[in-house]
Parts: sequence; structure tokens; C-alpha cells
Amino acid sequence: MESIDPAAAEGQPDRMAPRTAADLMNPRPPVVFPTARVGNVARLLLDLHLSGVPVVRESGEVLGVVTQADLVTRHAHVHFPVFLNILGAAIPLNPLGGEQQFEEDVRRVVGRTAAEIMTDDIDHFAVREDTPLDDVATKMARDGVDPVVVLRGDRLAGVITRADLVRLVIVEESQATDAAASREP
Repeated sequence: MESIDPAAAEGQPDRMAPRTAADLMNPRPPVVFPTARVGNVARLLLDLHLSGVPVVRESGEVLGVVTQADLVTRHAHVHFPVFLNILGAAIPLNPLGGEQQFEEDVRRVVGRTAAEIMTDDIDHFAVREDTPLDDVATKMARDGVDPVVVLRGDRLAGVITRADLVRLVIVEESQATDAAASREP
């Protein structure tokens, strides 16, 4: 299945609007392997105007995704955990993941490969092929996910970006305009 091309869909009011992730996804997105150098990943994102790229094993198993945000984090301030020392006991003042966040920040700052800087929380950035597009859009809007990786099992099936959903708006508007024009006497 191909990504929606507004130019190709124009003038085709009978074309079914995509309803699931599989209907809209790009089934052949660029990918990187875990050993890809960070500079090469950054160049790929810029050259192809991508918001992110899946990190996959040669088998197609998705390990994570590297986004522009992951690359920007390399230059952000690292937030050090704060401890209070009382009678020799170190008490964390930010117990809700403070140390974990610190370790994550440091890993991204010093990482040299895609595997070292990627976001690996698959539930955060991935959906199944049969996921309704409304749910994909909600994940993007509410959770700030872009791109959304579409899975078939644990393998990459495709990718949906915000740009894909924006192109869908163009197609839907065009179809609505064409349908309204065809009803006019």
C-alpha cells in the first residue's frame, strides 16, 4: 500500500479514505541499523526531511526510533538528580524517575550510535497495522510522537508521519469539494 498522494487522488471522489494505519503508512520507509553513526542518522533525517527513522535489525525487528528530538537532546542541559544528605543517607528529592531520567539524558548525550540514542519504548511510538487512524492521530497529538512506527508482529510494516496526516487532510478536502460540486445543478 502506498502513502496518500494528493495529486494522484485529486479528481477521484470514489477513492476510499484511509481508515487504518496500514491504509496510510509508507510501507518502505528509510531505516537505520543499531550501529549507524549518529552523524549519519542526522544527515539522513535532514537530507530526506524526516522527523525520525526506525532502528531495525536486519530481520526487520524494530528496536527503536531516532527522532529529531533525540538528536536535539544531545545539546540540551542534563538535569542532575538532587539528593539531600541526612546523617549519611542520600535521600532523592526528585524520586519520580530522577535518576533514571539522568541516566537516559547522559546516554543520549554521549551516544555515538543509533542504538545508544534511540527511543526504545516501543509502546510509546508504535501501533499495529489495524490501528484506526484516529488513534494514530491521537498518539501524535497527545504524546508528541512523530513518526509513528507501524508494526506487523515485532517487524516493521511501515511509518506514518504528521506530514502523511496533513496530506490526508488535503485529499479529504479535495474529495469533499468534488462531491459538493457534483451535487450542484
